[in-house]
Amino acid sequence: MYHSPLIFLNSPPPSIQMVGMATLRETAKNAPHLPGVYTFRSADGTPLYIGKAKDLHSRLSSYFSSDAPDKTRLMISKSHSLEWVVTDNEAEALLLENGMIKRHYPKYNIDLKDSEKFTYILITDEEFPRMVLVRKGRGGKIPSGGKAYGPFTAGSAYSLVASTLRKIFKIRTCKAKQGKPCLQYHLGFCTGVCAGLISREEYLRQVEKLKMALSGGKKLEELIYSMESEMKKASSEKRFERAIELRNSIRSLSSLLERQKFESAGEGNEDFICLAEHEGRAHIQLFRQIGGVIRDRRKYDFEPVFGDEPLAQFLPRFYGAGGIPRRIYVSGEPSSKAALEGYLSAIRKGTVSIIVPEKGDKKKLICLLRKNILLEIGGRADPAIVELQHELSLPVLPRVIECFDVSNLFGSSNVGSMVQFVNGKPNKSGYRRFKMRKVEGQDDFASMREIVFRRYYGLKSRGEALPDLILVDGGAGQLNSALSALSELQLTVPCVSLAKEFEEIYSPDFAEPLRLPRSSAALKVLQYARDEAHRFVISYHRLLRKKKMAE
Repeated sequence: MYHSPLIFLNSPPPSIQMVGMATLRETAKNAPHLPGVYTFRSADGTPLYIGKAKDLHSRLSSYFSSDAPDKTRLMISKSHSLEWVVTDNEAEALLLENGMIKRHYPKYNIDLKDSEKFTYILITDEEFPRMVLVRKGRGGKIPSGGKAYGPFTAGSAYSLVASTLRKIFKIRTCKAKQGKPCLQYHLGFCTGVCAGLISREEYLRQVEKLKMALSGGKKLEELIYSMESEMKKASSEKRFERAIELRNSIRSLSSLLERQKFESAGEGNEDFICLAEHEGRAHIQLFRQIGGVIRDRRKYDFEPVFGDEPLAQFLPRFYGAGGIPRRIYVSGEPSSKAALEGYLSAIRKGTVSIIVPEKGDKKKLICLLRKNILLEIGGRADPAIVELQHELSLPVLPRVIECFDVSNLFGSSNVGSMVQFVNGKPNKSGYRRFKMRKVEGQDDFASMREIVFRRYYGLKSRGEALPDLILVDGGAGQLNSALSALSELQLTVPCVSLAKEFEEIYSPDFAEPLRLPRSSAALKVLQYARDEAHRFVISYHRLLRKKKMAE
C-alpha cells in the first residue's frame, strides 16, 4: 500500500467492490464486449480465479447462468469483487492470463485448469544435502527446508539437473548411510554417501561448488576458473581420465554461463507506464514485463501536487524501494527526465533509461494501457469517447453526439441531416432529416444555421435532453453558423466542426484548429459521425430527386 496522495488500486477500486452474487452479476453486465483478462477476488482481495475471454461481457455473464457448473458456483459464492483488464486481441489475453496466474496461483485456477508452474532446484539443509526439483504450492511458496534456485521451465530444469549438474557434482539422491552403494553410485552419479565412502566435509565442498554454479555470475566464473586449474594439474600428472572429465564439466558450465549472460543482457525485464489525467486526478497503469512475458498489471490513482508533473511525482515514489528495470517505457516524456534517470540509476546501481516508444510492440503496449485507463475512467463508455473528452477539454463525457451535414447539389433539393451517436455508435432511431424552409439556392452556411436552430428549438420547447457534443461537417464558416443558432436559442452546448481536407477540428475554445494523429481513436469517432451524416444526407437527397423525376 502507498500512503496518501497515492491510492493503490491493484485490488478493485471502490466502484467495483462487490458483496453477493446479485451485485457481482450487475458488475458483469458492465463488462465491455472486448477481449481481456478478468479476476474474481475474495473479501481480502486475494485472487480466486483469473481467466481470459474473447468477449469479456459474454464470458462474465455466463458465470451467472442457471447451467453453470458446481465448481463455478462455489467460486462465485466466495467472491466479493470482480475486475478486468482489456487487451487488443485474444492472444494477448492468453499471454497476460498466464503471467498473472503464475504470479498469484489462484486457488480455483489450480482446481479448474492445468496451470503450468515453474520448477526450482532445492538444496536441502540435511546433514548430507540433496538436490531436488520442487514447485511452488498453491500459496505461491516454495517448500522450506533448504535453499531454492530458479525458476526454470520444467524441461530445462530436468535437463540441467539430470544431464549436467548431477554428473559434475555427484550429489546424492539416495538414502545416506544405508550400508551399501546405490545404483547411482555404479552409474557414476553418486560419491557413495549411501555406503559411507566419502566424508561429510568432502561432500559439503561439492555442495558448495554446486551452489556456486547455481548462483551464476561471478561465482560461476570463479568455479570454472578453479576447475580449469585442476584440469591442467590433472593433465600434467597424466591423470587423463580426470582431466577429460573436468574438461567436459567446464564446457557444460561455460555453456550455462553464456546462457545466463545472454538472458541478463536481453530485453526481458522492462516496465511500461501510461498516465492519463481526468477531472483533477492522475490515473496510472503499469505492465511489468519479466523474461519477455507480461507478469503483472498495477493501477494507481492520485491527486497530483499542484505545479508538479504527475509522472515526475510517481516514478520516484514507486521505485523508491527498488525493483527498477533497465528500461522504463512511458506514455509521455517527463520534463525532469535526466534528473529522474540519474536518481533511479543511483538506486539501481546501473543505467536506467526512460523512453517514449514511437512505434512497434512497445508502443502498442503503451496504447493498450491507455485503452484500459480510459475504459476505467469512463465506466461503460468507449475508451475513444473518454479520449475525445480529453482532447476537446469537454466538461462531460460526450456519450451523445449529434452531427449535422447539408446537401444542395446544383442548388436543387436543399436538404440537411442529423445523425446521433451514443457511446461512439450510431443510434439510428435518433436520426433526423430536414428540408430547407427559409434558405433558397446554394448557401451552406445559412442551411447549417437553419437545421441546427430547428433541431434545438424543438428539443428546448419540449424540454428534452440536449446532446453532450454537437459536430458539424465543415470548417470555421459552418461552425460559426451553428454557434449563431445556439446563441439565439441561449443554449451552451459544446460545438465543434471537422473539416475534411486536413481533418482539422475547429472549436470556439481553440485559437488554432486542432489536428489529431490519424491513428487517434477520438478522431475516428468524429470521422465516423461526419461520414455517416454525409451518407444519410446524400441518400435523402437522392430519394427526393428520384421522387421528383417520377412525378
